[in-house]
Amino acid sequence: MLDYIGYLASILVLCTFCAKTMLPLRTIALGSNVAFISYGALLHLYPVLLLHVILLPLNAWRLAEILLLGKRAQKLAGADAIFTALSPFATRTIARRGEVIIRRGDPSECLYLVYEGLLLVDEAGAERGSGSVIGEMGVLSRTQVRTATVRAHTDCVLGRVSKHDFDRIYFTNPSLGLEVIRLIIDRLNEEIETRRVTGIAAAARPALEKSGSC
Repeated sequence: MLDYIGYLASILVLCTFCAKTMLPLRTIALGSNVAFISYGALLHLYPVLLLHVILLPLNAWRLAEILLLGKRAQKLAGADAIFTALSPFATRTIARRGEVIIRRGDPSECLYLVYEGLLLVDEAGAERGSGSVIGEMGVLSRTQVRTATVRAHTDCVLGRVSKHDFDRIYFTNPSLGLEVIRLIIDRLNEEIETRRVTGIAAAARPALEKSGSC
């Protein structure tokens, strides 16, 4: 019987390495902790017992974080879901008016949440206010290079989320990745429409000037 418990604990540990996302990984890890605690207690293997007595509440805590994060994200959609999911991992920072937050061509090591203030995206001519997410394209791209320059249009309070933390959150809650992709598509469509309208206006301007001169 003791051997079966040991085999079960070992199989569960193996399964944690096969898990692709954090939710099943933490769940399986909890099962392996319980099995190893039973195995260590019955055979008086105190190092094994002590290790898994420590790991059990740690895995339970991380699992609770994952479930809570998932519930928060499910209640929202789009940028709101991304903002809410990333906010607990953000480091607050202040940006003064005119300061360049992101420079096109620089390495992309993080993204930003806008808590207060207004940012201006130079290439798109777009403004991003509180509740916005900035810098997600560079974080997700293979080149990990900034695709636009963003500067503070007013004094701003921002939240900096490192790429490492973003990857952790993504693997914890893969649905977040889908929301980020949707956000990027919406912004690309917005930029295309802005350029189309600008192009039409530029093409019509010579005709209007000619008409006015007559």
